[in-house]
Amino acid sequence: MSEPENETIPFNQKQLPLILVAISAAVMILGLYLQGRIWWCKFGDYAIYISESASSHTSQHFFDPYSFTHMGHGIFLYWLACLTFSKLSIQWKFFVAMAVEAVWEVFENSAFVIEKYRANTVSLDYVGDSIANSAGDFAACAAGFWIAYKIGWRFSLVFFLVVELLLTLWIRDSLLLNIVMLIYPLDAIKDWQLS
Repeated sequence: MSEPENETIPFNQKQLPLILVAISAAVMILGLYLQGRIWWCKFGDYAIYISESASSHTSQHFFDPYSFTHMGHGIFLYWLACLTFSKLSIQWKFFVAMAVEAVWEVFENSAFVIEKYRANTVSLDYVGDSIANSAGDFAACAAGFWIAYKIGWRFSLVFFLVVELLLTLWIRDSLLLNIVMLIYPLDAIKDWQLS
C-alpha cells in the first residue's frame, strides 16, 4: 500500500492582501513601540472608549471621538484607491488603503507632527497616541473603507459629510478641520474651538 501524496491546498489570492494588512498593522505597532509610544492610557484607566475630546485621556484609549475621523480616512482612502488603482481587486485596494493608514499612524506620532498639533490645533497638551489608540484608529479606518465599499460613492459622501457635521457640532473638530489646522492654521478656527 503506497503512502498518500501530500495534497497542497492552493493559496487563495484573496487572502494575500488581507495577510499583508495584518502585517501592516504589526509593522505599525512595532514602529510606534520603537518611537516610545505607551501601550495604553498612562492613568491606568482601561476603558475601551472615552467620550472626552479634550482631556488627557484623548488618544490614549482604543476608541475616542477622533476615531470617527479615522473612519473618514477609510472612506477617503477607499475613494483614492478606486481612482488610482481601478484595476485592482477590492482586497488589494483595501491593502493599499490600510498600508497608507499604518504609515500615517507612525508619522502622526512623530515628534514633528506632535509639535504641529500642539502649535496649530486645540490639542495643546497632545503627547501622541497610545499604541492601543493607534490600533483603534487602524480598525476605524478599516471600518470606514468597508462602509464606503458597501454603500457606494454617493452614499459614502453623504455619510462622510454627516459625520463631519456631527463631529463639528459635538467636539468642534473633524477630519477636514484637522487637515486645515495642520496645513494652514487659522486663528479664527482655533479661537472658536477653544471657546
